[in-house]
Amino acid sequence: DDEVLVVLAEQLGDFVEYVGGAKYAHHLLTPLESLATVEEMTVRQQAVAALNKVAAALPESAVSEHFVPMLKKLSTRDWFTSRISAAGLFAGIYAR
Repeated sequence: DDEVLVVLAEQLGDFVEYVGGAKYAHHLLTPLESLATVEEMTVRQQAVAALNKVAAALPESAVSEHFVPMLKKLSTRDWFTSRISAAGLFAGIYAR
C-alpha cells in the first residue's frame, strides 16, 4: 500500500508537462500535499521531493498564490508529519 503511494508521489512530481505546463502545475499541489501528510516516512520524503520539483517549475505568481498558502497550512497543522514535510519545503521556496 505504501509502495504505491511512494510511486504515486514520484510520478506526480514529473506530471508538470501533462497538466498543461508550469501555468497549471499548481493543480499538482493538492494531491502531493495529501501525500506529504502520510505517516509513512518514505511516502512523505517522496512527496516533499515531488513538491520541490513542482515548485521549481511554478511561475512566481503561482508560488505566492498557491504554494505559500499550502506551505503555511502544512506548517501549522497539529500532526508532526505535516510539519516535518513543511520543513523540507522551506529551503527550496526561500531560494526564490
